[in-house]
Amino acid sequence: MRTDKQLFQIFSNFPEWLFELAELPFPGHCVLRPFAVKSLERDADGVVIPDDPLQPITVVEFQCQRDDRIYTRIVTEMAAVQETHEMRSVRGLILFGADGLDPRTEPWTQIVQTCVLSKALQRLTNQQPTHPLTAVFQPLLADAKALETMAIEHYRVIKHSDLDCQRREALLQVFLDWLEQRFPKKLKREIEMMLIGELPELEETASGRELIAIGEKRGEKRGEKRGELRGEKRGEKRGWDDAVSSFLKARFQTVPDAVKQRVSELNRSQKARLLKVIAEADSLAKVENWLKRLGKSS
Repeated sequence: MRTDKQLFQIFSNFPEWLFELAELPFPGHCVLRPFAVKSLERDADGVVIPDDPLQPITVVEFQCQRDDRIYTRIVTEMAAVQETHEMRSVRGLILFGADGLDPRTEPWTQIVQTCVLSKALQRLTNQQPTHPLTAVFQPLLADAKALETMAIEHYRVIKHSDLDCQRREALLQVFLDWLEQRFPKKLKREIEMMLIGELPELEETASGRELIAIGEKRGEKRGEKRGELRGEKRGEKRGWDDAVSSFLKARFQTVPDAVKQRVSELNRSQKARLLKVIAEADSLAKVENWLKRLGKSS
């Protein structure tokens, strides 16, 4: 999976989270910037520059693949950054994606600090289960089957966090980018259906309107072929049926015929309510129980 662009997007918006993950003291307000090492014709992944000139500049490398030269590379970057910033104090930080990627090259391990992202994120999850940083990384870390079911919960953690709008939107975009990469065979519509319970009413969303329109067109075509004058209404009904069935399949992988039949008997308002039930249910059984209760009350 592609990660460099997304990692920079996360930590350029939240440079303080780098220090939180690495368990380093926060140097105060700072910015993460790209840095070109012209003499070496390459770029450092990022340089964190604190406003306080007494605090060290941190040269950052994100390493998600094995590279036996990562330490020598970051040390030369540290020297170049120090020369560029009038010999200001500099330190190096490598964030390894997982265990086994750190070549532990001496003597540079004595002056470069390291952090294993997977371990640091697990520690952060244990301390702060609803931290948006742990949520945004789930498309990289979670089991695929669990991710399909829980994607909406991770999305909610980010969307309903206390972050300002701009930074929250940046995290949501990274989450969606990684989610699409994790499921490359899924259509965009299927990815949207994994998250649709967090969106407003189906007909008020772009993805919802797209789903219903697809169903309506199918129904209209069938109606035209059969010479039926009510093809439009039937197409609208089928659009809702397709939307609910797609969402059920995205959440629980399988949809029993009995459930499909019961869904087809619901009116539009009930189907809209059902979408919210599906989003909040942690099992298909809870959806089936809701349908049973609805049948008894109607």
